[in-house]
Amino acid sequence: MSAGRGGAAQGGGGEGEIDLTPMLDVVFIMLIFFIVTSSFVKEPGIDISKANAVTTNACDRGTIIFAVTATGDIYYDKKEVPLGRAFRLAEAAKKEAPKANFVIQADVDAPTSVLSELLAAIKPLMDAPLCASTNEEG
Repeated sequence: MSAGRGGAAQGGGGEGEIDLTPMLDVVFIMLIFFIVTSSFVKEPGIDISKANAVTTNACDRGTIIFAVTATGDIYYDKKEVPLGRAFRLAEAAKKEAPKANFVIQADVDAPTSVLSELLAAIKPLMDAPLCASTNEEG
């Protein structure tokens, strides 16, 4: 009788195999979901000297980043943009990521007039306080 069982188990041919196809399907579906739902940060693309801050708080949801250089040039998504276009770019970015906050990376020597004009341009789109990008002191 034991010889018959051994022969039947051997003849079954696929009882010990694991089919990984459904697991791979689930992994690919999850990967596609995370890629589609993620929001990507558009870096300004320039190096600036940030001011040091004694106290800092993390900026929640800060993903729309504008940078202002020491000469007063405004950068967004690695391109220099005129002040007049800043509102349209900010509006398009806000439509892409409605919960995103605005962040301004200002050079230590950036003209205050450019900063205030940029802030005035994007202020109607802001639903949270503006975040300023600084270096931590210490």
